[in-house]
Amino acid sequence: MTADRSSIGALITGKAFMAQVGAYFPVSMALRGDVFEAIFMMREGDLGHRTSGPYSPERPPSEAMGWAQLRTGTAMAGYFPSFRIEAGGIWPRIHVTLPGTSVRGLIVMPEEVTAEAVNAPYLGAWQDQSSFDVRLGLDYLADWLGSCHQEAGGTAPSIDLDLVYRPYDYEASLARVDQRMRELVPPVRPVLELRWRSATPAQRRAFVKHLKGARKSGSRSDRRWNYRLGGIEVEVPR
Repeated sequence: MTADRSSIGALITGKAFMAQVGAYFPVSMALRGDVFEAIFMMREGDLGHRTSGPYSPERPPSEAMGWAQLRTGTAMAGYFPSFRIEAGGIWPRIHVTLPGTSVRGLIVMPEEVTAEAVNAPYLGAWQDQSSFDVRLGLDYLADWLGSCHQEAGGTAPSIDLDLVYRPYDYEASLARVDQRMRELVPPVRPVLELRWRSATPAQRRAFVKHLKGARKSGSRSDRRWNYRLGGIEVEVPR
């Protein structure tokens, strides 16, 4: 399979990769042109009994190696992934790449992820929804970029994209849900920050047509559109 070396292709492949690698909580994600990189948090229990380092050739992280071996030879996003286990610390890390593309991921153990890393007051069950929300945002962005390219013509637009988590008034949301459901309410909101690397004025105008109802934000020197897509927000320069 030949990779589509564009931001659109990277978004499509990256979204499918996120789902098929395990739909893990995305700690971070960045797109630079056609280079897609993400860090995921392994779910508790996915490796069964887990060991901790220090590791050695005589005592490797067998559970992480077994996880990778089970997936070797199985396509992800249309490509056969390669795996590398990093065992130099207390907890193993799993590097995943899709050969022939610039899509890669790093899976870390839950002990390595802190609430502060995602600007949250705590981690918990709310994280389970985040992978779906982010993939939904990537799906829409890929579709909108493809649409504006088709409408305006020219070379395919290229973007930079970052996933960030922003605090918001989640306590107001907590007050509106049943006590038993409150652990599912996220205390932070995932935001996809888009920046144009290259796009014609006509392509940008065609893209903004998809942001009906977006609110304006930012300063005079950094004006932005903010558009809600379910549980995620997309931020685009004005």
